[in-house]
Amino acid sequence: MRKHQRKDGRLPRNAPPLEVVIDHIGARGDGVGRATYTHNYATNEHQVFVPATLPTERVLVQPLSLSSQGIKARIIEFKDESQHRQSPSCNAFPACGGCSFQHWHPDSISQWKQDQVVHFLERADVWPGTIRPLHSSPLASRRRATFHIKRLANDVVAGFHERQGERIVYPDACTILHPDLAALLAALRQIAHTHFPVGVTVDALANMLDQGICLRLAINAGGKSDPALERSPAFLAALGEWAAGSGLARLSLLPSGAPGTPAIPLFAPIPPTLRFGEVTVTPPAGAFLQASHDGEAQLQAAVAEITDGAKSVADLFAGCGTLSLPLLGRLTRLLAAEQDKEALACLKAGADAIGLGARVIAHDTDLANAPLTPDQLTGFEAVIIDPPRGGAAAQCAQLALSNVPRIAMVSCNPATFARDAALLCDGGFSCDWLQIIDQFRMSNHIEIVAQFSRIG
Repeated sequence: MRKHQRKDGRLPRNAPPLEVVIDHIGARGDGVGRATYTHNYATNEHQVFVPATLPTERVLVQPLSLSSQGIKARIIEFKDESQHRQSPSCNAFPACGGCSFQHWHPDSISQWKQDQVVHFLERADVWPGTIRPLHSSPLASRRRATFHIKRLANDVVAGFHERQGERIVYPDACTILHPDLAALLAALRQIAHTHFPVGVTVDALANMLDQGICLRLAINAGGKSDPALERSPAFLAALGEWAAGSGLARLSLLPSGAPGTPAIPLFAPIPPTLRFGEVTVTPPAGAFLQASHDGEAQLQAAVAEITDGAKSVADLFAGCGTLSLPLLGRLTRLLAAEQDKEALACLKAGADAIGLGARVIAHDTDLANAPLTPDQLTGFEAVIIDPPRGGAAAQCAQLALSNVPRIAMVSCNPATFARDAALLCDGGFSCDWLQIIDQFRMSNHIEIVAQFSRIG
């Protein structure tokens, strides 16, 4: 296919530059302005999205691509800079896709995140009783990351994907990662240079557990999975020896060609664990965990407050039990609903290990397509719901029809949170309060926790 026929909207490299005044920061963290642009003999006004810019700034930009949403562009030159601009602390900014706002004062970032949530709530006609002060997790506290590694002929590139691209950028002097994860990335570069064949790429998902780092590798060669390498005894032995020397808590390999297949453990001297209240669990390799210990603790405290006094609780999208297991000692019944069978099994095993397994009902279900019905929710005094970014419209519609008196909702997407909150409010709930937990520092990601109570 010729370049001018590409469907991805890329513009010619010699496309004329544009001068843009940034009006606001969009939901993805880019500065947004408007400009007139001629393409294929048609002249129209478009929105222009420019990373690493701030409101009021006047910039000369290079257009990169054009879609129905607008023009994506990169900075050529600043004409006028914002008074709120600051020097980035990380040497990889703005190329690295891990951060959006290294150039912006933290107070301005916090206000923007608060404004984003309010904007979506107002559009959905949802009015919280109280918006509590935003809580920010410390810098250098991210305990979860997915690194990308590629073995070249004479080098190794390792780090995060660039923003809206596939090029790998090393996060030099990263201010977000926990130091142990930053050290792991350097070790990954070393093992890749020593033992990975040229052309191999690896996705490395790292979680910090109580005993150290749990690392799950997914390997491919030339864009395709490489089962031969995965079965090589010498290669697997080298990985195991490296894991032992690097002090990992666990190293696993995700097999190719079989979606949903559990990761194969290569090194785990003892089962690595996390503690949620009185319960200790062994999460599966690559398990979803909250991004920081601090953010997790804040969410757990908020959920405990919302469910205070409830003896029978349903935890929807329960995962490994991050939000509900700390409550188990005071509950008589916990229904944990989750699609991930491995996560659900570790939740139940943790409760069994301390003699409280009889209180837990593990319900394996896809809540997006098979939500719990009002009949299934009868008798529960509180519900915890923490859906993925797509939200939980189907489940919230059922909750609105139920007789559940209280709901603790956690969300990582203000747009779907507002949509789902509107479903609850239309069904007779009020949003008593909400709080933003900023555990994704310097990024456009927003975590929300809120209390809903049935009116009357």
